[in-house]
Order: sequence, then structure tokens, then C-alpha cells
Amino acid sequence: MGVDLVVNAHDHIYERFAPMDPGGHRDPEFGIREFIAGTGGAEHYWIERVRYASQVRDVDTFGVLRLSLGDGGYSWAFEPIDGFSFTDHG
Repeated sequence: MGVDLVVNAHDHIYERFAPMDPGGHRDPEFGIREFIAGTGGAEHYWIERVRYASQVRDVDTFGVLRLSLGDGGYSWAFEPIDGFSFTDHG
């Protein structure tokens, strides 16, 4: 057993990272994907430095990250509130 994904929400942004190994290197086969989904209502932060393996970022949109967890896999969809258009899914 292992970990497939990690979800954080402290930073007031949305960001999705490619799967990474424990050393922070991209690992598409065995890596852990990370999401930052702090888009629930407080003012947003700016991203001062784009970190390695960052694939998608948004600092303007309020919304939720919907995760569908299944046996052996998962999918995600960022759903914006009315009036915003940014989305992300996979």
C-alpha cells in the first residue's frame, strides 16, 4: 500500500503538481500527485515562485476540488463558483 495523492489547502490558491517521488523529482509511474486547493473564500495569494513539477496554477478563482476515489485510481475536477471560468480535470 502507498499514497497516490496529497491535498493541501493552507495557501489561498489552486495548484496541481505532476506525480513526484519523495525527493521531489517527477515520477509518472510511482509518484505522488499533490494538489493545493485553498480556494474556499478568503482572499487569494500570489504565487511568488513556480515550483518544480507545478503543472496548473490559478490565483483568481473561488471553487472546490472534487475528487472521485476508486479502487486503483482517482479523478479530479476543479469546479469554479458562478462567475468564474477556470477549471482543471483529469
